Amino acid sequence: MPLFLLDRDGVVVVNRKDNIKTPAGLQLIPGAAEAIARLNGAGFDVAVCTNQPEVARGAMSADELDVVHEALTAMLAAKGARIGRILCCTCYRKSPRMKPAAGMLREALANYGARAADTPFVGDQLADLKAAFHAGCPRVLVRTGLGRKALEQGLPQYLEPVAVHDDLAAAVDAHLGNPGGRGDIPSAP
Repeated sequence: MPLFLLDRDGVVVVNRKDNIKTPAGLQLIPGAAEAIARLNGAGFDVAVCTNQPEVARGAMSADELDVVHEALTAMLAAKGARIGRILCCTCYRKSPRMKPAAGMLREALANYGARAADTPFVGDQLADLKAAFHAGCPRVLVRTGLGRKALEQGLPQYLEPVAVHDDLAAAVDAHLGNPGGRGDIPSAP
């Protein structure tokens, strides 16, 4: 089964300056659940790879993070969307799993038996694009969350090609709209 990888904050849920520490802080980005449901309907597994350093900083516990992710999974399921796995790096210092490193993405690829070159990673920050580059995944940037700011600051040339879309719904539409299933999301080199 093909795989689609997503960042959480700014891609699936609205970024919050004070971070999401309880289910009450979750707000789906409009169209995100429906986009995930379209991927599911087209035969894709969908997984999330997210940095959540608030745990290491003591702002929330690992159990509280699990409660947030259970609530997110339920919110998506209520709209017909299924996330197979949520991978988290709870470190706050550099780690092989923490984006911009590729550890979480490589773990997801191994868990699903997916090829990196066939597995887009959708993010809203430079760290997401760097992680996708290091994992060998096609890079997709959405303008939601911090995506507009990342574009304004400029993307390093080595990350090209990067597909840029208004939001997750537009990225999924582009991917599924092509009869070959690639849309305008480029293959990784």
